[in-house]
Amino acid sequence: MRFGFLLLLCGAAIAQAPVYKPAPVGTLKQVMRGVLLPNSDIVFSVAQTPPKNDKEWAVVQDSAIAISEAAALISMPGRLLSNGQKVPLERADFVKFTKELVDAGAASYKAAQSKNQDVVTLSLDRLSEACDSCHAVYRDKH
Repeated sequence: MRFGFLLLLCGAAIAQAPVYKPAPVGTLKQVMRGVLLPNSDIVFSVAQTPPKNDKEWAVVQDSAIAISEAAALISMPGRLLSNGQKVPLERADFVKFTKELVDAGAASYKAAQSKNQDVVTLSLDRLSEACDSCHAVYRDKH
């Protein structure tokens, strides 16, 4: 009987827990410059200079993860472009480009786990294409 009462209390507490709904703070351009650009610079730098140790490889891995995770930030409802317009979340091509960013970041992460410069360099084409495809349609045009 006591156990059932505790479950009932716990269930009520869970049901009443507040839900956090994050709201965007910066514009799309600010997220691009603050999150995606510095992290892509780190991943792309591997082609020129390979990391020297596990700590440096971990930075590359973390940057690749940040790229994939940033797709959720740029797709956050209410995010605005620098001109005050909404990010075009309803457009199929924008959704496709965002998914490609997630996949390219994940591929770069997997490549960075190998700790092999050549493997990471091969993954960079996919990342570059994901960025370029979206930029060709949306960069400074909306």
